[in-house]
Amino acid sequence: MGFFLINSASARFFMYLEKLEIQGFKSFANKNKLVFSNKIDANGHRGLTAIVGPNGSGKSNIADAIRWVLGEQSLKTLRGKKSEDVIFSGSDQKSQLSMAEVSLYLNNEDHQIVPVKNNEEETDTSGHSLSPLNYDEIVITRRLFRNGDSEYLLNNNRVRLADIQILLAKANVGQKTYSVIGQGMVENFLNTSAAERKDFFDEATGVKQFQIKRDAALNKLESSYDNLLQVEMLLNEIKPRLKMLTRQVERLKKRGQLETELNIRQHRYYFQLWQDIDSKLKQANSGILLLEKEKQEKENNLEKIKAELNTLKNKDDSSKISQLQERLKIYQRERSDIVQSIARLDAELELQLESQGQSDIAWLNGKQRELKEERRRLSQEISNLENEDISAKETKLRAKIQKLNEEINRRENFRREYERQQEEKSQLLKNLARLDAVLEANLEAQGQFDVAWLNNKQEELKRALDSLKKEIESINIEDSKNAVTELENKKADLDNLIARDNQALQALNNFLKNSSQPAAGRAEINESIDEFLKKLDAIKDEQNLERIKILIEEAKQTFQKQIRSLIDGENAAKLEQVKALQENIIKNSEARQILIAEINELQLELSTKQERRRLLENSREASIREIKDIEDKIAKSQIKFNSAQIEKEKDQINKRLQSLETSIQENLAHSQINDIVTERDKLNNELNECRLNISAKRQRLDLYLDKQRQTDKEIKDIEDKIAKSQIKFNSAQIEKDKSELNKNLANLDAKIDADQIELQKYNTAKEEEKNRLFAYQSENQNLQTEINQLNGRLNNLKIELARQETRLEDLENNIADDGLELDSIKKYKPTDEDNLADARLRQRIQELKSQLEMIGGIDPETEKEFQETDERYRFLDKQTQDLNTAIESLEKVIAELDINIKEKFEQEFKIISEKFSEYFKILFNGGTAKIFKLETTEEDKEITDKLDNNNTDERSRRLKNLRKYNAIGLAGIEIQATPPGKKIQTISMLSGGERALTAIALICAIISANPSPFVVLDEVDAALDEANSERLAQILDDLSSKTQFVIITHNRALMKRASIIYGVTMKADGVSQLLSIRLDDINAFRN
Repeated sequence: MGFFLINSASARFFMYLEKLEIQGFKSFANKNKLVFSNKIDANGHRGLTAIVGPNGSGKSNIADAIRWVLGEQSLKTLRGKKSEDVIFSGSDQKSQLSMAEVSLYLNNEDHQIVPVKNNEEETDTSGHSLSPLNYDEIVITRRLFRNGDSEYLLNNNRVRLADIQILLAKANVGQKTYSVIGQGMVENFLNTSAAERKDFFDEATGVKQFQIKRDAALNKLESSYDNLLQVEMLLNEIKPRLKMLTRQVERLKKRGQLETELNIRQHRYYFQLWQDIDSKLKQANSGILLLEKEKQEKENNLEKIKAELNTLKNKDDSSKISQLQERLKIYQRERSDIVQSIARLDAELELQLESQGQSDIAWLNGKQRELKEERRRLSQEISNLENEDISAKETKLRAKIQKLNEEINRRENFRREYERQQEEKSQLLKNLARLDAVLEANLEAQGQFDVAWLNNKQEELKRALDSLKKEIESINIEDSKNAVTELENKKADLDNLIARDNQALQALNNFLKNSSQPAAGRAEINESIDEFLKKLDAIKDEQNLERIKILIEEAKQTFQKQIRSLIDGENAAKLEQVKALQENIIKNSEARQILIAEINELQLELSTKQERRRLLENSREASIREIKDIEDKIAKSQIKFNSAQIEKEKDQINKRLQSLETSIQENLAHSQINDIVTERDKLNNELNECRLNISAKRQRLDLYLDKQRQTDKEIKDIEDKIAKSQIKFNSAQIEKDKSELNKNLANLDAKIDADQIELQKYNTAKEEEKNRLFAYQSENQNLQTEINQLNGRLNNLKIELARQETRLEDLENNIADDGLELDSIKKYKPTDEDNLADARLRQRIQELKSQLEMIGGIDPETEKEFQETDERYRFLDKQTQDLNTAIESLEKVIAELDINIKEKFEQEFKIISEKFSEYFKILFNGGTAKIFKLETTEEDKEITDKLDNNNTDERSRRLKNLRKYNAIGLAGIEIQATPPGKKIQTISMLSGGERALTAIALICAIISANPSPFVVLDEVDAALDEANSERLAQILDDLSSKTQFVIITHNRALMKRASIIYGVTMKADGVSQLLSIRLDDINAFRN
């Protein structure tokens, strides 16, 4: 808000009180309006407004209303105990109101308020302009509601109290100025202390508006100092954290670089491993596919051969051969019968011829001998056939075949065992390859995880954890809390003692007030006691123990000095009681402050312990996490690296492989069943041939037996013929039968020849099939051998495939353990630098991991926290610079204000001093009076300097000095008055009337030197006699050219000079009402 001054050079009234509206304020329940005199006579004097009425009618409530609307906050000044006391409280006939409202109208038509420093218009909280330049009439309104809400309005715009105070201060109007002077203010003005009197003179000299500005600047400066202190404290708190975070971020960046390099190296290393494994896997899969294809072809050929073998084995021509042989047998039998029949016919023909003379007995005898020889030969042949043991041979062949079948089954078992052992061998080789891969991976990981080192690290962390636990347990927070509670209880007890001592001291104060001590002395004693109590109350808020002792000693010495100088002999006995109470209060206050200091120290210690405990808990949690990580690594190391166990398993597998190899060779040797099958097939063929021979021999035997029977029959016939010697002979018929038989015999011979040819054909085919069977069996054996060899090669490739798959699985596990993905490894693009050997890569990877292990784990949120902390640090540093700039600006403003205040105060004070002397002589018809300034003593300055030197905060000392030593640099204003004919040392020795006249003279001097737009005088003339009242009326008439006066009075001399008189009466319902009389109008009517 810009600075405004009243242009007092103008002869016209620049501002005056136009009217006052009251509603609900104290006894004015109804709305009342007071219009003040605005008439100016020929001499430029404005008429007085007088308010009269009986005691208790509510006259002074009008002065209170003006004081209240101007912003008065003191309930004591307003003659109330609580804020709602100013609201009409009701009566027997009228209920209470819920709101009090007072509006003060100021005329500002001449616009004599002009800006001095800038042309900026000020606005209220709603943004409306506050500058009176915008209004011809200024209306100030204050409202108070019974619920405690209140509001200030300037021309119906809500504003702050401070806005109104600054505006009124520019016009020399305020709730604490001489604008409203009440009944007791005249005497109190003289009785008040020099320091308090100085505040009155600040307003009287017109520097109050500058003082308000200065106080506002000081408050801003203090706030800036506090803010700067807070910012510096925050900066001091942040700096160590920022340094630590900076180091951690550097470590994080270093870790990031190492992790990036490690990631690249691992990709490169794992890519080479994967490339090698993938190449070998492809080779193994390709070889397996080729061998599987070749094996499939050979197995297909083998199946074909087996099918042919089965066809040949299942093809049985024995029935056809047997059928042919049986048919040949029949044909042979029929042929034999035909031959016999022919022979018989020949014999019959021969007998007939013999009987006819063509044969003789000798021929029959010869024929008989031939038949007997034939019979003998047949008998021998039959005997030979019967003696030949064909069945035994068949049985023997069957036994051999059975034995061969058993051998085949046994060798089949060996073959199945051979296949099972081959599968076991393949699985063992896979396990062996897996163990080799694990052993290789473990040997690689041996450098990564040193179990012994991890165990030592784990033990170290456990010991550190135990130490942290003991240290945490040693921090006994509960004891500190209990100590603080106990001291708080002691402090409460001391507060009770101090309260009781204060009550006793107050009782003594009351006693002294009621004693016969002169009024001036009692007032000084009361003032000393009140001042002493105020100092003690102020000491309660002090934290520095040394300063507390100095302040207590100072208060004690000042109090005792004042009491000794003021108390009389009659009350000397009470002095000892006062001293005793004083000693108790001081002692208890010192003890209280000591307890407060101890409480603060314990609270600081408690806070430190809590912070220390929190840090230790964080360290403990970090150690626990690190121990857990190490335990995981140890477990991982123990799982991944156990070479002794792996070597043991490898030895067991190798031994088992050797044993299996021996057993496989044996089973392979025993599983060769092809020769046994061949031999069995041969025996089956022999058995079949044997069966055929048996059948043929049985046929021959039957034939021989038939021939023997036939021969025996022929012999018998010949013997009969010889015996009878008579044969019927029919040669023609015999020749015919013989011819028929020969014909049949030729047919049979043809059939026999055909069947023998066919039988020979079948035998030849049988022999060929036998040869083919032997060839197929040989080829089958060769194919089986080749398939077995392919199976061996396939097993080797599958073992290699399993080994590479195991390596790939371990590689995937290692990649996952390092936080990588196999897909990213596969997508890695090799560079020229990728020619490093595996050993160098592994060594570099191990070095990088070791460096990362040394750096340790860092929270990834650290960088974010660092950025936030750094940003906050920069922000606070900028705030520090801005605050320092603001402080420099405020100090410069304060310095400029101090110069203006001092210059204006000196100028106005000189005028007031001269006018005071002038008006004093008018009122007293002589005498002398003067006012003089009390400069700050050197002793006070030394004490203050001593106190300030104990405070290490330079800004605090600067602020205290600015507050204590104001712009004027005065300790107070002293008044000296000597009525004519008297010799008085102090104004306390003046009588009541003299004191009132002195105060009135000083007030008139102030009004004359620095006039206020209006002044309300509330029965200030009550102590004056008629003559002095007349003198006062004359002075007010003279001053009315500068100030508008509103007088509440019972004095006729003042009433006669009034232009308007308001009478105040109170009705039966306790409500004040107004009656106005305009004397100017009456005088004009008379004239």
